[in-house]
Amino acid sequence: MTPETRRNLKDVIAEGAEIRIGKRGLTEGVKEEIRRHLKDHGTVKVKLLDKSLDRGEIPEIVARETESELVEVRGRTFILRRHDSH
Repeated sequence: MTPETRRNLKDVIAEGAEIRIGKRGLTEGVKEEIRRHLKDHGTVKVKLLDKSLDRGEIPEIVARETESELVEVRGRTFILRRHDSH
């Protein structure tokens, strides 16, 4: 991880979530918004709003379906990072 990426990651951790996944779950629109944010910023912080969503599986599913890397999970919030090859 480059120093710039590390700084960006620290900024993302300190901020609020940019993307929220609600009761409709992981829709195509949400996945597309995550992909767009990863492309533009390299990292994204996502929060699960609905308690019925499985917070153990959803972050891994989102990472796989958006072709990103799961960096950290804290409760209902997780951080994704764009793969270096993108």
